[in-house]
Amino acid sequence: MDTLIAFAFALLVTFFFVWRYWRNSMSQSGQTPATIVCTRCGSETDSRAALCAHCRTPLSVWSGTSTFGAQSAPDQPRPRVNASLCIGCGACIEVCPEKGTLALVSGKAILANPDRCKVHGDCVTACPTSAIALLAGDAKQTMRVPETNADFESNIPGVFIIGELGGLGLIKTAINEGSRVAETIRKRLRQPADLPEHCFDVIVVGAGPAGLSAALSFHSYGINYCALEQGEIAATIRNYPRRKFLMEEPVEVPLFGKLVIEDSTKEALLEVWDQIVAQTGVRIATNQKAESITHWDQGEAFAVRTPGGIWLARYVVLATGKRGSPRKLEVPGEELSKVAYRLIEAESYDDCDVAVAGGGDSAIEAALALSRVGSNRVTLIHRGPEFARLRDRNRTRLFEAEQNSEITVLRNTRIAEIREESLLLESQQGVTQIKNDYVFVLIGGQSPEAFLEQIGVQMVERVVAA
Repeated sequence: MDTLIAFAFALLVTFFFVWRYWRNSMSQSGQTPATIVCTRCGSETDSRAALCAHCRTPLSVWSGTSTFGAQSAPDQPRPRVNASLCIGCGACIEVCPEKGTLALVSGKAILANPDRCKVHGDCVTACPTSAIALLAGDAKQTMRVPETNADFESNIPGVFIIGELGGLGLIKTAINEGSRVAETIRKRLRQPADLPEHCFDVIVVGAGPAGLSAALSFHSYGINYCALEQGEIAATIRNYPRRKFLMEEPVEVPLFGKLVIEDSTKEALLEVWDQIVAQTGVRIATNQKAESITHWDQGEAFAVRTPGGIWLARYVVLATGKRGSPRKLEVPGEELSKVAYRLIEAESYDDCDVAVAGGGDSAIEAALALSRVGSNRVTLIHRGPEFARLRDRNRTRLFEAEQNSEITVLRNTRIAEIREESLLLESQQGVTQIKNDYVFVLIGGQSPEAFLEQIGVQMVERVVAA
């Protein structure tokens, strides 16, 4: 009897869901679904879709701009937050005179009460990553990115740009773009071309998620390729600024299969990355930073110049990421995964011994952000005697944080060695050792935009927040 009752209950539940699905389908029949325009390729696609039907770009990558409560007047400027840049430091909330206007939700700033905003603009000035803009009505927040078409090809025919360098930093998106650009180039290689000897079909610059995915695809197609990495293998992942990252669902990696990382840590991804390289035999030349890209003797081939020589290829895929080439300390232990060159999500660090190396605004802002979340113990390490080039606001905030023992500031000090659980520091007093879990090296670097403009890639403004 119990079995019969359980069966009847299961049948009833199944019938309910089938009926609701049928009713929704009938109610939507004959209606044309709303469409939206993809900001990456400009094509129209179903507004209910998660990905653009043409270029497969996520249609709602930039979140964090939601508001709660009353909506603002059409012509009234209001703060808009680019969640990909927001590090959750709370600086905007702290400086806003109208308390409760902004709030942190899931580690990102949002406009919680639009009616309270008096458009002082203090939040825009206070934001250390330029994640906030004051926009009115239907105005859009934009960012500079390379100009590319739906096939990821730049204004230079034969040069493709994928991954974070193209404007999107999601790992899954980068891997998908690598596969798609490889398929595009595979079709084009069927056309004959006049090429010099010792010329590759493709050179991939960068071996991060996008570059490795492209290289693996070329490897599986039997295409003559080589990937160039300016550092060691997986340097992009080792320098990843997040302690944890979002991997909502598995992603298909060419030649490897489904990439599943359960604990969502950088260390877990590094382990899988090394496994992929070892198992597939993908060809990556390390310590080969691309210094220039030019046409070879006015022909169809490109010449990629690196410290190791000149690499010729019919096509070039740029997957270097947006962080460019950060300046490094050049000390033992800097290759450890706990070292990063940018801070993204301060709230993911809690009850940690964190060191920030640098004397500029970015270093001070990162140190202040880390000191505000959880119960972190933050040490700011500066080679000079004073912080000479700070904005006045940062100078004041740093002084207050030091006076309140929120941050330990070490002047005339340099990091001599990075160890698994500590740092060796050198100063006029000698060598000391401090406990350490993470290190952020924020001492400047070279933006990839200068390199792109040098080789002739045009930059455009693309919408990043609606």
